[in-house]
Amino acid sequence: MTGDGDTQEAAEVDPLGPREEARPAGWKLWLRRAFTIGILSFIIWRLTLIGWGELWRNLPTEPLFYVLHFTAYSVLPLSEIAIFSLIWGVSMSGTFGVMLRKRALNNSVIGYSGEVYLYLWAKARFGLTGRRLASGLKDNVLMSGIATALCAIVAALMLLWINPDLVRDRLVERAGPLSIGLFAVLIVAVLILFYVFRAKIFGIGGRIFAIVMALHFARIGLTYILQAWQWDVGVPAGTAELWFTLITVQLVISQLPLLPNRDLIYLAFVIEYAGSTGVNPQDLQAMFVTIFVLYQLLNYTALAVTSLLPSTRVAVKGA
Repeated sequence: MTGDGDTQEAAEVDPLGPREEARPAGWKLWLRRAFTIGILSFIIWRLTLIGWGELWRNLPTEPLFYVLHFTAYSVLPLSEIAIFSLIWGVSMSGTFGVMLRKRALNNSVIGYSGEVYLYLWAKARFGLTGRRLASGLKDNVLMSGIATALCAIVAALMLLWINPDLVRDRLVERAGPLSIGLFAVLIVAVLILFYVFRAKIFGIGGRIFAIVMALHFARIGLTYILQAWQWDVGVPAGTAELWFTLITVQLVISQLPLLPNRDLIYLAFVIEYAGSTGVNPQDLQAMFVTIFVLYQLLNYTALAVTSLLPSTRVAVKGA
């Protein structure tokens, strides 16, 4: 939209407008939908076999469980306030609602619709070029992905080190600590290469790169610590090894490409895996179903509430 100098006025636009362009077309869209329906049907079938009444009786009742869930959900938007303040060099104070909406859009609408929303929101409020805004968003997505991938690899290696029976013929045990150590060195080497060649990949300086990466690692660590604490409150019989195993699986699933609705895939895994965890499977299944439902409720509640806040609305200059 174009404006006429001093006569320009802010017109509210739908921050979800661009989502149609990013949506898969034709058979790809139907394939994604069929996959999602298939996973959801499997989950409903398994839960029906378990018994909905049994699940209801095993729902977590401790208030701390729900407090920890909201706290863990809030870690990402809080961390991104600090991250974008550094990347864009602007004050992002008072933008928790904006970052909460960004997260909810990415989780409930379509991937990266949150970035589109934040781009439009920031473009109307800061005196930054579209190129700088887009570069900052791209840098954050890349750094977040690198941090999550590294955490997934390290967690998987630690899990295999703790419980080598997870691999057939005790492959990890035969490989020994030297092989795993060399693999860890390789991970560090890749991170160093990213740092050395950051100028060709990222639009930020080395100091900001290091701080933002540290914030991402801290964000991931804090989120999973809170999550494990929540699980332990919900199912006190669980062990640290069980929670670490489930966190590792969650991290690995989050890195699988081309899979829609990874949350449903993870829930399906937990429902099947619950019987071999050493705890009451109904307790574990009920807890993770509760977490899944809470997660969706938080997403849609965040979208509804933030849509009413003037500070989170997207405005552009134009007629």
